[in-house]
Amino acid sequence: MNILTIDTSTDIELISVTTDGKTFEFAENVKMSHSVTMFDSLDRVLKEAKINLKDINLVGVGVGPGSFTGVRIAVSTARMISQILNIPLAGLTSQDIYAASADPEPGEKILAAFDAKKSRVFAALYISRGMFPPETLINAGDYSIESILDKVSPVDRLLCIGDGCGRYAGIIDEKSRLIGFSYRFIDNFIPRGDAAARLTSIKYSESPQKFSFYGNTVPFYARKSDAEIAKEEKDKKNT
Repeated sequence: MNILTIDTSTDIELISVTTDGKTFEFAENVKMSHSVTMFDSLDRVLKEAKINLKDINLVGVGVGPGSFTGVRIAVSTARMISQILNIPLAGLTSQDIYAASADPEPGEKILAAFDAKKSRVFAALYISRGMFPPETLINAGDYSIESILDKVSPVDRLLCIGDGCGRYAGIIDEKSRLIGFSYRFIDNFIPRGDAAARLTSIKYSESPQKFSFYGNTVPFYARKSDAEIAKEEKDKKNT
Protein backbone atom coordinates (compact mmCIF):
# COMPACT_ATOMS: atom_id res chain seq x y z
CA MET A 1 0.00 0.00 0.00
CA ASN A 2 1.20 3.50 -0.87
CA ILE A 3 0.49 5.93 1.99
CA LEU A 4 0.71 9.72 1.84
CA THR A 5 0.82 11.62 5.15
CA ILE A 6 0.55 15.37 5.69
CA ASP A 7 0.87 17.49 8.82
CA THR A 8 1.28 21.26 8.92
CA SER A 9 -0.16 22.01 12.35
CA THR A 10 3.04 23.82 13.41
CA ASP A 11 5.95 25.50 11.63
CA ILE A 12 7.14 21.98 10.80
CA GLU A 13 5.92 20.75 7.42
CA LEU A 14 5.72 16.96 7.23
CA ILE A 15 5.00 15.40 3.84
CA SER A 16 5.80 11.71 3.48
CA VAL A 17 5.17 8.84 1.11
CA THR A 18 5.56 5.24 2.23
CA THR A 19 5.80 2.63 -0.53
CA ASP A 20 7.16 -0.93 -0.54
CA GLY A 21 8.14 -0.56 3.11
CA LYS A 22 10.27 2.54 2.47
CA THR A 23 9.43 6.08 3.54
CA PHE A 24 10.40 9.22 1.65
CA GLU A 25 9.75 12.49 3.38
CA PHE A 26 10.14 16.21 3.65
CA ALA A 27 10.14 17.33 7.28
CA GLU A 28 11.47 20.82 7.94
CA ASN A 29 10.62 24.10 9.62
CA VAL A 30 9.16 26.30 6.87
CA LYS A 31 8.07 29.06 9.27
CA MET A 32 4.34 28.69 8.58
CA SER A 33 4.63 29.18 4.80
CA HIS A 34 2.84 25.90 4.08
CA SER A 35 0.54 27.36 1.42
CA VAL A 36 3.66 28.32 -0.55
CA THR A 37 5.79 25.21 0.00
CA MET A 38 3.41 22.25 0.40
CA PHE A 39 2.87 21.26 -3.21
CA ASP A 40 6.54 21.65 -4.07
CA SER A 41 7.36 19.43 -1.09
CA LEU A 42 4.78 16.87 -2.19
CA ASP A 43 6.13 16.85 -5.75
CA ARG A 44 9.68 16.39 -4.46
CA VAL A 45 8.73 13.46 -2.22
CA LEU A 46 6.73 11.72 -4.96
CA LYS A 47 9.70 12.01 -7.31
CA GLU A 48 12.03 10.56 -4.68
CA ALA A 49 9.61 7.67 -4.14
CA LYS A 50 9.32 7.24 -7.94
CA ILE A 51 5.54 7.07 -7.90
CA ASN A 52 2.75 9.35 -9.10
CA LEU A 53 0.05 10.90 -6.98
CA LYS A 54 -2.52 8.61 -8.61
CA ASP A 55 -0.62 5.63 -7.15
CA ILE A 56 -1.46 6.67 -3.57
CA ASN A 57 -3.92 4.27 -1.86
CA LEU A 58 -4.41 5.93 1.53
CA VAL A 59 -3.95 9.45 2.93
CA GLY A 60 -3.33 10.40 6.54
CA VAL A 61 -3.56 13.99 7.74
CA GLY A 62 -2.88 15.81 10.98
CA VAL A 63 -6.17 17.47 11.94
CA GLY A 64 -4.74 19.46 14.86
CA PRO A 65 -5.08 21.03 17.25
CA GLY A 66 -2.43 23.48 16.20
CA SER A 67 -2.11 26.55 14.01
CA PHE A 68 -5.58 27.34 12.63
CA THR A 69 -4.15 28.18 9.22
CA GLY A 70 -1.75 25.23 9.14
CA VAL A 71 -4.43 22.72 10.12
CA ARG A 72 -6.85 24.15 7.55
CA ILE A 73 -4.26 23.92 4.75
CA ALA A 74 -3.35 20.31 5.54
CA VAL A 75 -6.92 19.08 5.91
CA SER A 76 -8.24 20.86 2.81
CA THR A 77 -5.34 19.54 0.72
CA ALA A 78 -5.76 15.99 2.00
CA ARG A 79 -9.52 16.10 1.43
CA MET A 80 -9.00 17.33 -2.13
CA ILE A 81 -6.57 14.49 -2.89
CA SER A 82 -8.86 11.92 -1.28
CA GLN A 83 -11.88 13.17 -3.22
CA ILE A 84 -10.11 13.36 -6.60
CA LEU A 85 -8.48 9.93 -6.28
CA ASN A 86 -11.47 8.38 -4.48
CA ILE A 87 -9.24 6.91 -1.77
CA PRO A 88 -9.61 6.74 2.04
CA LEU A 89 -8.54 9.63 4.25
CA ALA A 90 -7.66 9.03 7.92
CA GLY A 91 -7.60 12.00 10.28
CA LEU A 92 -4.85 11.90 12.91
CA THR A 93 -4.49 14.07 15.98
CA SER A 94 -1.33 16.04 15.31
CA GLN A 95 0.01 15.45 18.83
CA ASP A 96 -0.42 11.71 18.21
CA ILE A 97 1.89 12.00 15.19
CA TYR A 98 4.54 13.72 17.30
CA ALA A 99 4.25 11.25 20.19
CA ALA A 100 4.39 8.29 17.79
CA SER A 101 7.56 9.79 16.31
CA ALA A 102 9.33 10.03 19.67
CA ASP A 103 11.76 7.46 21.02
CA PRO A 104 10.79 7.28 24.70
CA GLU A 105 12.33 5.08 27.33
CA PRO A 106 10.06 2.35 28.81
CA GLY A 107 7.61 3.91 31.24
CA GLU A 108 8.50 7.44 30.22
CA LYS A 109 5.67 9.92 29.76
CA ILE A 110 5.55 12.09 26.65
CA LEU A 111 4.32 15.67 26.60
CA ALA A 112 3.60 16.81 23.03
CA ALA A 113 2.83 20.52 23.20
CA PHE A 114 2.45 23.21 20.54
CA ASP A 115 2.54 26.91 21.39
CA ALA A 116 -1.07 28.16 21.25
CA LYS A 117 -0.29 31.76 22.30
CA LYS A 118 -2.20 33.49 25.11
CA SER A 119 -0.24 31.45 27.70
CA ARG A 120 -1.79 28.23 26.37
CA VAL A 121 -0.65 25.10 24.58
CA PHE A 122 -2.30 22.62 22.25
CA ALA A 123 -1.08 19.52 24.04
CA ALA A 124 -1.57 15.88 24.97
CA LEU A 125 0.11 13.55 27.46
CA TYR A 126 1.13 9.95 26.74
CA ILE A 127 2.99 7.06 28.36
CA SER A 128 5.31 4.55 26.75
CA ARG A 129 4.40 0.96 27.57
CA GLY A 130 6.53 -0.69 24.89
CA MET A 131 3.78 -0.67 22.28
CA PHE A 132 3.00 1.49 19.26
CA PRO A 133 1.53 4.03 19.47
CA PRO A 134 2.09 5.23 23.05
CA GLU A 135 -0.95 5.19 25.33
CA THR A 136 -2.86 8.46 25.64
CA LEU A 137 -3.29 9.76 29.19
CA ILE A 138 -4.65 13.23 28.42
CA ASN A 139 -6.40 13.80 25.10
CA ALA A 140 -5.20 16.59 22.84
CA GLY A 141 -6.78 19.94 23.59
CA ASP A 142 -6.27 23.57 24.58
CA TYR A 143 -4.62 23.75 28.03
CA SER A 144 -2.37 25.81 30.22
CA ILE A 145 1.00 24.09 30.51
CA GLU A 146 0.57 24.09 34.30
CA SER A 147 -2.66 22.08 34.14
CA ILE A 148 -0.92 19.32 32.18
CA LEU A 149 2.13 19.26 34.45
CA ASP A 150 -0.08 19.03 37.54
CA LYS A 151 -1.04 15.54 36.30
CA VAL A 152 2.60 14.40 36.39
CA SER A 153 3.63 12.59 39.59
CA PRO A 154 6.91 12.94 41.53
CA VAL A 155 8.21 9.55 40.30
CA ASP A 156 7.54 10.25 36.61
CA ARG A 157 10.08 10.74 33.87
CA LEU A 158 8.85 13.17 31.22
CA LEU A 159 9.93 13.55 27.59
CA CYS A 160 9.02 17.01 26.28
CA ILE A 161 8.57 17.63 22.55
CA GLY A 162 7.06 20.40 20.45
CA ASP A 163 7.55 24.16 20.37
CA GLY A 164 5.13 24.61 23.26
CA CYS A 165 7.61 22.87 25.54
CA GLY A 166 10.33 25.21 24.35
CA ARG A 167 8.09 28.23 24.84
CA TYR A 168 7.34 27.27 28.45
CA ALA A 169 10.63 25.56 29.36
CA GLY A 170 10.94 27.72 32.46
CA ILE A 171 7.58 26.59 33.80
CA ILE A 172 8.43 22.94 33.10
CA ASP A 173 11.70 23.31 35.01
CA GLU A 174 9.98 25.05 37.92
CA LYS A 175 7.25 22.40 38.10
CA SER A 176 9.80 19.59 37.98
CA ARG A 177 11.49 21.00 41.08
CA LEU A 178 8.20 21.61 42.89
CA ILE A 179 6.62 18.25 42.06
CA GLY A 180 9.80 16.18 41.85
CA PHE A 181 9.57 14.59 38.41
CA SER A 182 12.54 14.42 36.05
CA TYR A 183 12.36 15.55 32.44
CA ARG A 184 14.30 15.82 29.22
CA PHE A 185 13.63 18.12 26.32
CA ILE A 186 14.27 17.44 22.64
CA ASP A 187 14.93 20.78 20.99
CA ASN A 188 13.62 21.34 17.45
CA PHE A 189 11.82 17.98 17.45
CA ILE A 190 10.84 16.76 13.96
CA PRO A 191 8.01 14.21 13.47
CA ARG A 192 8.80 11.13 11.36
CA GLY A 193 7.07 10.10 8.17
CA ASP A 194 7.36 6.39 8.86
CA ALA A 195 5.64 6.83 12.24
CA ALA A 196 2.89 8.95 10.66
CA ALA A 197 2.32 6.31 7.97
CA ARG A 198 2.17 3.50 10.52
CA LEU A 199 -0.28 5.50 12.62
CA THR A 200 -2.39 6.19 9.51
CA SER A 201 -2.56 2.49 8.72
CA ILE A 202 -3.63 1.65 12.28
CA LYS A 203 -6.27 4.37 12.43
CA TYR A 204 -7.72 3.35 9.08
CA SER A 205 -7.86 -0.34 10.04
CA GLU A 206 -9.80 0.60 13.19
CA SER A 207 -12.55 2.38 11.23
CA PRO A 208 -12.34 1.77 7.47
CA GLN A 209 -15.97 2.68 6.88
CA LYS A 210 -15.61 6.07 8.59
CA PHE A 211 -12.45 7.00 6.72
CA SER A 212 -13.67 5.80 3.33
CA PHE A 213 -15.43 9.17 2.86
CA TYR A 214 -13.19 12.24 2.86
CA GLY A 215 -15.95 14.42 4.33
CA ASN A 216 -15.71 12.59 7.66
CA THR A 217 -12.24 14.04 8.27
CA VAL A 218 -12.45 17.61 9.57
CA PRO A 219 -10.11 20.03 11.37
CA PHE A 220 -9.86 19.78 15.16
CA TYR A 221 -9.20 23.34 16.28
CA ALA A 222 -9.91 22.81 20.03
CA ARG A 223 -10.46 26.55 20.40
CA LYS A 224 -12.61 29.18 18.75
CA SER A 225 -10.75 31.56 16.47
CA ASP A 226 -10.30 35.22 17.44
CA ALA A 227 -12.76 36.14 14.69
CA GLU A 228 -15.40 33.77 16.10
CA ILE A 229 -14.91 35.11 19.62
CA ALA A 230 -15.15 38.71 18.38
CA LYS A 231 -18.35 37.89 16.48
CA GLU A 232 -19.92 36.27 19.54
CA GLU A 233 -19.05 39.28 21.68
CA LYS A 234 -20.50 41.61 19.04
CA ASP A 235 -23.69 39.54 18.81
CA LYS A 236 -24.08 39.67 22.61
CA LYS A 237 -23.84 43.44 22.57
CA ASN A 238 -26.46 43.67 19.85
CA THR A 239 -28.98 41.47 21.70
